[in-house]
Amino acid sequence: MITAGEVIKNKRESLGKNLQTVSIDTKIQLRFLEYIEDNQFEKFDSDIFASGFLKIYSKYLGLDVEKILALYRRSNQPHKKISKKSKKKIKREGIKISPKTIGILTLILFLVSIIGYVGYQIYKFQKPPLLTVSQPVNEYVSREGIITIKGTTEPSTLVEINGTQIAVEESGSFENNFELKEGVNTLSFKAWKESNSKLRTTVTLKVIYSPEEETESQEETKEFLLTLTVSQSPSWIKLDIDGESKISQVLQPNTQHEYTVLKGFSLVTGRVQNTKIEINGEELEISSSSTSGIGQLTCEIVNNELKCE
Repeated sequence: MITAGEVIKNKRESLGKNLQTVSIDTKIQLRFLEYIEDNQFEKFDSDIFASGFLKIYSKYLGLDVEKILALYRRSNQPHKKISKKSKKKIKREGIKISPKTIGILTLILFLVSIIGYVGYQIYKFQKPPLLTVSQPVNEYVSREGIITIKGTTEPSTLVEINGTQIAVEESGSFENNFELKEGVNTLSFKAWKESNSKLRTTVTLKVIYSPEEETESQEETKEFLLTLTVSQSPSWIKLDIDGESKISQVLQPNTQHEYTVLKGFSLVTGRVQNTKIEINGEELEISSSSTSGIGQLTCEIVNNELKCE
């Protein structure tokens, strides 16, 4: 089988060139040229160097570079060096695990498991129990005087609410009815393990008891919407609502302002004819001074009714 080295050597000799001349022209050391012509590619550090020098040498001689590389790959396949990684892999595959080694590893794993289990039990013993109250949520508003309390904790745990102990299922869940007083109720939960009463978990919630009557009375409260409109020309306006100053300035024409009134309001305007005030869409009359022309209006909300002066 013809080789890449033979083709290159025959071509060089047919051109009448010696190796020294080729080395000077291609900048390839003489020994590498000899390796190529003698097909001693295993003496190169890597396949990359061998292929690189082959390309330069073939191109210099005017040969088909791809054909030369094909001959090189075909003839050089058995001579490829084993890489360091491959050697390490072979060494690893050669390691044998004896029955004694397996026994030692098994014993170590067993001891680690025992130590871990004992450590976890000690950790659990020195840690207060978990306590979760799922019902009610904090600041819950109840319309009824009795609520149902639900929660979970760890097994073998005691739970009390505001100093009264309640029953806990074997799974750790608990449920209890609690009577509320009107207003804000503070619920203090405490949980501790039967084996260690010193470590306790505490949860505090607030529940607001607001009877239905209060809700109905609040729903009957009427809402008063004040609408202030300035037209034609600028006007100085002072408007106080529920004891708070809302406007104290000159308002431009064609502007409108809306506010909710809970207790009452007071209005002063420099131009009565340009100022319009409405409550829930009904226009109110603004009294004015005959001398100064300044208008004033004061109204209060009494028993859901608007009374003006």
